[in-house]
Amino acid sequence: MPIAFVHRSIMDTKLTYVYDPIEANQLRLLRFLPDEDRTSIVFETYSIDDIIPPYRSLSYAWASPYTGMQKSWAIHIGGSDLPALDSLLSFIQALRLKDRLCEGRWWIDSWCIDQTNLIERAQQVRLMQKIYHHAEEVVVWLGEESDNSDLAMDFIKLLEKIRREASSVEQIRTSFDLQTYKYTVHWKALEALLSRNWWSRVWTIQEFVIPLKMMFWCGLQEASKAAVCRSLSVADKCTSVGIKETLAFRYGFNRRRVWELYEAELQDGLKSTRSLLSLAAYFCFMNVTDDRDRLYGMMAMSTDGSSLLDVSYSLTCEDVYMRFTQAFIAQYKSLDIVCFASVFSAPSESTLPSWVPDWHWRNTFHVTPLMVSQSYNEQIGNLRAPVFVGDGPYAHYSASKGRPAVYNFEGSQLMTQGIIVDTIDGIAASKNAASAQRPDDYTEALLSPASPASSTEILKSVCRALVLNRNDRFLRHPMPAAEFYYDFVRLCAPLSQAESNISTLTELQDWYQWTKTLKIQGRSFESILRDSHQTATEYSGPPPNDDEFIQDSFIGMVSERAMRGDSVCVLYGCSVPVLLRRCDDSDSFVFVGECYLDGYMDGSALDKKEFEERRFNLQ
Repeated sequence: MPIAFVHRSIMDTKLTYVYDPIEANQLRLLRFLPDEDRTSIVFETYSIDDIIPPYRSLSYAWASPYTGMQKSWAIHIGGSDLPALDSLLSFIQALRLKDRLCEGRWWIDSWCIDQTNLIERAQQVRLMQKIYHHAEEVVVWLGEESDNSDLAMDFIKLLEKIRREASSVEQIRTSFDLQTYKYTVHWKALEALLSRNWWSRVWTIQEFVIPLKMMFWCGLQEASKAAVCRSLSVADKCTSVGIKETLAFRYGFNRRRVWELYEAELQDGLKSTRSLLSLAAYFCFMNVTDDRDRLYGMMAMSTDGSSLLDVSYSLTCEDVYMRFTQAFIAQYKSLDIVCFASVFSAPSESTLPSWVPDWHWRNTFHVTPLMVSQSYNEQIGNLRAPVFVGDGPYAHYSASKGRPAVYNFEGSQLMTQGIIVDTIDGIAASKNAASAQRPDDYTEALLSPASPASSTEILKSVCRALVLNRNDRFLRHPMPAAEFYYDFVRLCAPLSQAESNISTLTELQDWYQWTKTLKIQGRSFESILRDSHQTATEYSGPPPNDDEFIQDSFIGMVSERAMRGDSVCVLYGCSVPVLLRRCDDSDSFVFVGECYLDGYMDGSALDKKEFEERRFNLQ
């Protein structure tokens, strides 16, 4: 139940507080006054560049779990009242119960920023990094005690203790009974705590990452950021308790990864890429009140945000997304950002062109969102752990051989240059691709060479395509050709036999049924696989693990939106080939998605004289 505390109603007030203006480099801090009848504060204004008295900053979810964004109470400032979010009511009560209401100064965004002043809002967003970094402490308010939250907070401290004492992952899993029924209720309580609104908000990511000191408050319980992060690390190792598969766990664990990268750079001088583009790709599925904040809300912790985007709430959301894409192309002379429009695609009613990612789209988190997120690509990058940063050299896709983008913006159109390599003729399906061609529609697979390849060569090419010719999820190292090929054939071979009682993953069975009639150089995939089975049986290595083979791979070479007739192109300034679709009978195209094209990921297409350079008009 919500904590009950009587405050003056907004309806009782006679005067609504009017903010005094502040300069672009100033911030307001507040002090609570000793007032038993109501919550009274006073503002103090300081320059962010001067010596500022110690203050704490509050990180919280604006929406109350009970009343949403409602403001049913007010704080008192001089002779005026300022409407206050209901989510702050329980925090004020917690301060009173802790007898800490009048301790020091606070920065609380919904009060210290004039939210009705768009110019001031933009100015304060630009100061966020300094505001949270300079705070002597940031307090995360998760809300009042409920849903076994006291148990969850105690469990966090226990997991932290285990993390500090355990010498190995195996010891964590086996020596503390964490994966037994003894702690079932504890894991459920932790999941409930991680499901609270604060964890799902975009703004709270940078509020978590930037501060030097942070404490989590829930009810009257407290836990440090270090304790929370160590508990998440232990939870990540306990694979059988089910919490890793929850969205709530992702909310916590993913921000922990960004914090690790941020800290590694501050403390160890380790150069890490936290590009605004990669942060948007990882976190735009989280919640915001204003969709422009899907980018603005991550600028303070990004390594390039301030050079790509200026905060302005006078722009429409579509304008912000368009300007960000154009600025990325101009700054890096790269079209890699366009590839994100395949997974963050605008709905049909949107005014955004096909080549601009729409960050409204609630796409879920992926370890590496796209091939252009490869570890080698520093202007984008990914959220690999600090231990993996700088462990190169890395393999890399370079379909355009490092040639800079040739581009021009004409209204909402992107004019660029490159080559058309071929046209898609046959597509195998995935379980999510409702528009894929039926098996009896298949003809030839794309790029049939003049001289037929052997079954082994064909299947090695298919295998490379399925894993994008990489050995790891962060796309750092090449696929070990022999091992992956034999694993692949030995997994699939039983499926090509008329009668087989060998257990295989359902996903693989479904994929095979959709793919077996796909023709490659005039032969079905089924017959090619059957011919290669004998060769695979001669390999003496250990059998593959079905679960790892499937889960650590991507099935397919093209976007699920691909259709027969789409053009496979290499655009200058793009690391990977892309699919473009011609608009009716015009010479314009829409962007479909990135594409893995075996044998052409290193730029060799640009060396072939039969591919003529041409201009592309992307709508």
